[in-house]
Amino acid sequence: MTKLIKLKSEIEKKIQDTYESGVGMQDAERLSAEFLHFMMTLSTMLSVTSLDARMKKSGVKAIRSAVYLEEVSKSEKKPTEAMLTAILDTNDIISGEQKLLDSAEVETEELKRLYDICNNCHIYYRNIGKGM
Repeated sequence: MTKLIKLKSEIEKKIQDTYESGVGMQDAERLSAEFLHFMMTLSTMLSVTSLDARMKKSGVKAIRSAVYLEEVSKSEKKPTEAMLTAILDTNDIISGEQKLLDSAEVETEELKRLYDICNNCHIYYRNIGKGM
């Protein structure tokens, strides 16, 4: 997360410098390449966070299934679906794992947004560098 914060800050600074000071054709070419590099870095980070989120999602499903089966087998009479849902929704282990999953998904979405911003910046600076 620290790397993401640092990278986001760096991207924001480049964009802010552009609208405060402007940018010439030569600087635009360099900035275009720099944003392409940011995209490569973000792509690598996206691979890691996306895999992490998928693994956490599988973990949540497995834990929910284990708790569900445990609750169903506790008594001779099967609990109602509403009762099982309430038990699953209030289980501390499931809730903790769900929070970790939510956090991983939020980070993945943030990286996707930054990637899109960098893509737009790359195109913007490339066009300036071409004199468009």
